[in-house]
Amino acid sequence: MTAEAHGGEWDARAGSVARLQGAARTGRGIYLGLGARGWAWSGAQRSTLVLGPSRSGKTSSLVVPNVLSAPGAVLATSTKPDVLRATAGARASMGWCLAFDPTGELELPPGVHRVGWSPVGAAREWHAALEVADAMVRTARGRPTGAVGAGAEGHWSERAAALLAPVLHAAALDGVPMRGVLRWVDRHDGAPALDALAAHLGDDAVATDLLAGILSTEPREQSGIWSTASGVLAAYRSPGALASTEAPLLDPDAFCAGAHTLYVCAPAARQQLLAPLVVAMLAEVRDAAYRRASRTGGFDGAPVLFALDEVANIAPLPDLPSLVTEGPGQGLLTLACLQDLSQARARWGTEADAFVSIFGTTVVLGGIADIRTLEALSALSGDREVRSRSVGFTDGAGGRQVSATDATVLRRRLPVDVVARGRLGWALCVDARNRLGWVRLTPAHDAWPWRDCIPTGRARTQDLLGPPGLSGSARPGVGRAPGRTRSAGGGTDPRGWLSCS
Repeated sequence: MTAEAHGGEWDARAGSVARLQGAARTGRGIYLGLGARGWAWSGAQRSTLVLGPSRSGKTSSLVVPNVLSAPGAVLATSTKPDVLRATAGARASMGWCLAFDPTGELELPPGVHRVGWSPVGAAREWHAALEVADAMVRTARGRPTGAVGAGAEGHWSERAAALLAPVLHAAALDGVPMRGVLRWVDRHDGAPALDALAAHLGDDAVATDLLAGILSTEPREQSGIWSTASGVLAAYRSPGALASTEAPLLDPDAFCAGAHTLYVCAPAARQQLLAPLVVAMLAEVRDAAYRRASRTGGFDGAPVLFALDEVANIAPLPDLPSLVTEGPGQGLLTLACLQDLSQARARWGTEADAFVSIFGTTVVLGGIADIRTLEALSALSGDREVRSRSVGFTDGAGGRQVSATDATVLRRRLPVDVVARGRLGWALCVDARNRLGWVRLTPAHDAWPWRDCIPTGRARTQDLLGPPGLSGSARPGVGRAPGRTRSAGGGTDPRGWLSCS
């Protein structure tokens, strides 16, 4: 983790945020808060994992500040419109502010424009059609890791992806909207898609052969394949979701080329239904960011930022581990928020065990109750030797005798209970070399400079508030430094300081 020394407070909102954006542009990575020597960052080309329960301050202290300070394009997911309301005013002065709302129920503030996205548009190329179908099926079927699965469940998932890919590709080639694709799938009618593929690609194309093979499958099995595919597209049975596939549609390449912002909102009650849509759209934006880097022979500009609140629910990208490891070198940083690692294990299986390693920086907020998460973080803190003395008494012929024994025992520098409780107003950070330190949180509704960039009034900021006492003045130079961590066994922990090198 790195830190930037700070100067005095700017009176102008634009100047303060511009300085943070400049720091981010120079490769400091993702903003974390205030360290021992100023603003703390994840470091160059390092994505960040945030662990903390609901109402612990993830959105206010990390998501909102990073959306505001990002110098390039930002795609932010959320279950509520709080991030949009807090940041749209400031982001609109930098570029487009767009909102993808598959429910059709979101009230947009001035300057924010509704934009659509359709898997048909993403399937113009055959390889892209395969990818979008695979991502949607794995997300809908709860198999975000690796292949679509094994056994009967894996069979239906693989067959549904094999059906959706040529159907979506046929629709893209023939100019059929998503409404038409939904009609084909729900009516189990593949003939129009097969005719379109034959007309545009020929009878010997791979996509044509694949769909023809599925349509010649035994009727009972074919019905199961169609039904599975229909379940993947279930969100589009809603008028709002279907309307979100209509123009104006998102242009991922144009979006990644500037300091634009895309807000994706999906209510908690509909996350599972809408997740396949969100994941497939994020995958297309990811590919656009990678293309942008490849065109210049490497990446040296402002990175695209994925600010993914509740990533396990609203945006469970099947390839999140590879995105985190490959993305930073190709101009894409990820800020992913989870309640604890148990959420990651449920979504990404055994790959979740490596999350603290593959993310360049991990930020831990107080209140986590998952023991495996706490044990893993406590183990990273290492052990320290604690001297102890035991005194014994024995009665004998010569009277009572006293004996003393000195010994050293190993105790965790940060015991599980210390990690679980955290420190009010602070976050425990783990860097790429597994060094631990404390960072002071800067909640957007209360801390400088963020509070000058968001709408005022409790009615507009109440969704950002964390637990009582979490906020407080966080201007540079104000407030007591974290100092050293007092461990449960007494003494001080010299690794309690945040590394700012």
